[in-house]
Amino acid sequence: MLKTISYILIFLSLLSCSKELQTNKGKMSFAEMPSDSTGVNFVNSIIENDTLNYFNFPYLYLGGGVSVGDIDNDGLDDLYFTGNLVPNKLYLNKGNFQFEDISVKAGVAGDQRWYTGSTMADVNNDGFLDIYVGVSQYTDKSANQLFINNGDGTFSEKAEAYGLADRSTSIQSTFFDYDNDGYLDLFVANYPIVPVSMGNRYYHQKMIANQFEDSGHLYRNNGDHTFTDVTTTAGVQKFGLSLGIVASDFNNDGFKDLYVSNDFNVPDYFYQNNGDGTFSEISKQSTRHTSMFGMGIDSGDLNNDGLIDFLQVDMTAEDYKRSKTNMASMSPETFYEAVDLGFNHQYMQNALQLNNGINTDGIPVFSDISRFASMSNTDWSWGALFADFDNDGFKDVFVSNGVKRDVNNNDINEQYKNQNPFGNSGKKDFRKLPSTPISNYAFQNNGDYTFSKVTADWNLDKEGFSNGFSYADLDNDGDLDLIINNIDAKASLYQNNADITNNHYLKIKLKGAKDNPFALGAKVFVKTGDQTQLQELTLTRGYQSSSSPILHFGKIGRAHV
Repeated sequence: MLKTISYILIFLSLLSCSKELQTNKGKMSFAEMPSDSTGVNFVNSIIENDTLNYFNFPYLYLGGGVSVGDIDNDGLDDLYFTGNLVPNKLYLNKGNFQFEDISVKAGVAGDQRWYTGSTMADVNNDGFLDIYVGVSQYTDKSANQLFINNGDGTFSEKAEAYGLADRSTSIQSTFFDYDNDGYLDLFVANYPIVPVSMGNRYYHQKMIANQFEDSGHLYRNNGDHTFTDVTTTAGVQKFGLSLGIVASDFNNDGFKDLYVSNDFNVPDYFYQNNGDGTFSEISKQSTRHTSMFGMGIDSGDLNNDGLIDFLQVDMTAEDYKRSKTNMASMSPETFYEAVDLGFNHQYMQNALQLNNGINTDGIPVFSDISRFASMSNTDWSWGALFADFDNDGFKDVFVSNGVKRDVNNNDINEQYKNQNPFGNSGKKDFRKLPSTPISNYAFQNNGDYTFSKVTADWNLDKEGFSNGFSYADLDNDGDLDLIINNIDAKASLYQNNADITNNHYLKIKLKGAKDNPFALGAKVFVKTGDQTQLQELTLTRGYQSSSSPILHFGKIGRAHV
């Protein structure tokens, strides 16, 4: 019985189901909406000086995220941006790409913490989306915050009361029902403040020490508006430099698994749900290799075969010059030292992991097809999302990109090769590090395991420094728009002007049981002709961000759900 819970749909609310589009496949683009028109003027401004700079605080450019959801249940998705040195912003969607800043009166602007990722979910089961926000330890206010939606346009901060005031250095969190008891549990991914670029043996010792505060944390929902930390007993206490997290049922057993993407030499953790309240780490059994500098991650069925795949991004540039200037060559000695220490095989490239099915041990087996798919190298990428932007029935990919300064610039760092790279900023000038804006990436799914780079074609090639991002049909016209949180520039809102012949759409909003009103974790299959599309309702995805709890399907004719 437990194994079928995530498939039960109480009923479907079909928000919109048809949109006749006009021209040929591929004739589409996005238009960036001006802030003086939309009212969205959020800027995640970063201050750099002799006290606060990359050499003293290498977490300076990790940026912020954006969460999307309908906080007032008026049928329009609203936007919440997090800032590091600036207040958070909540924008109420008024329709027609017009937004109102209600941050202060809603009580969610924050209080001078170094905010990171956020996610929306109905934590107290009242039918209104709440907001959980991650906090870094840069200031003395290090606890994560939980803003409970009062249903009247205001929120109350209640993390301590709910047992969710995690005081580790948090990056992002995901709500999912790991034990199938009907209540939403929470995993908090953390990126502890430790020296970076320290090599295999340093991080291996950290993994052996396995201090609780350096691990991600799992909180079980007690069903009474409180949570209990079950990190250790569930088997997920492991040192990590975690930048990406996604919860999904990768082996189709009805229990949600957890993939944690880790930066630097620290291997990823693929936690397979054992169905008894514990997890087993299976990354080496499940994947032949992973990314080296694991950043943001998303899961989805890229080839419509009913199996959940995932995409993990890294930091290697596409062009030769930036690749050689900003990244070191992989050392065979260092590579095999990591393997000998028990780490997985890790390569400095994106990993597009295709799910080949389940082996006899019940473990999903993946193959990295990133090079075959032409999306292995996308520069300093923060996160990726699967979404059907052109409504053709196949999920496309968007990748956010750009770091404020080229901190791996080999020419500059050569000057400091005999110095400790951090904590000695008096002898190093951060201003020497180049600042090179670069564009994001968009890839169109060709339906044959390959993708075409359509960044310029879709008018998404604006250069800058983008971090967290999400998508939603902000104007309810049947195609997915983009929302991006940038460093030192206004947030980007891109209206999707998709115009594709005879591709209809289906938007599905689920109503779940009383303890999970939005039916998080549900799987929806849509069959049209000989094609079956699968989506799983998980909100935290990409990088430091969460998406709307509405499932969007393209290329819909007469559909069977």
